[in-house]
Amino acid sequence: MEFVPMLWSTNKGHDGNVFLSQAKSAKVVLGFNEPERADQASMDPAWAARAWMQYIEPLRAQGTRLGSPAIASTDEGLNWMQRFLSELDRVGGRIDFLALHWYGRGANNFINWITKARQRFGDRYPVWVTEFACTSWNPSQPVSQQEVNEFMRQSIATLDSLIWVERYAWFGAQRQLDAALGSTNCLIASNGQLSELGKTYVYGF
Repeated sequence: MEFVPMLWSTNKGHDGNVFLSQAKSAKVVLGFNEPERADQASMDPAWAARAWMQYIEPLRAQGTRLGSPAIASTDEGLNWMQRFLSELDRVGGRIDFLALHWYGRGANNFINWITKARQRFGDRYPVWVTEFACTSWNPSQPVSQQEVNEFMRQSIATLDSLIWVERYAWFGAQRQLDAALGSTNCLIASNGQLSELGKTYVYGF
């Protein structure tokens, strides 16, 4: 399995120089994690562009593909990305593909949003959906396993049909998820084996 490292941030204890050293053998790397959010990477676009030029853009010289910072599925995320790309262009950097996150309900809502995000930036970039799942974000009204299963089935069928979607990754490949996201999204069962959802994700429907 290919390892794709991410420079999660350049604050909160994350060291760009360590990332740059460890990523030198990578074929692909990813930018910052939801930098528009204060509880995630928390970087303004100009700061992020400078950090990109220092720690990520140099990897291009060895043939590494550079994925954008991964934004959340909000207008705030799209606006942040617009400002980041403008600033990055100004300082001489570029991305090779868009990295996007999406959480919510309804496969059509999901596909419509990633399509909108790509169109926002001129349909120029391939897309990696590096996190997605089906959730209400409400522990008192969790989505059912049946709804999650159907969301996965519909979403993956469409993702596989879109030539501009290069890769996608369900969240999450773990035994437990917090109550807000919901355990129905776990790809791994409590015994450490693939859950039924995990088997579906890996082996198909």
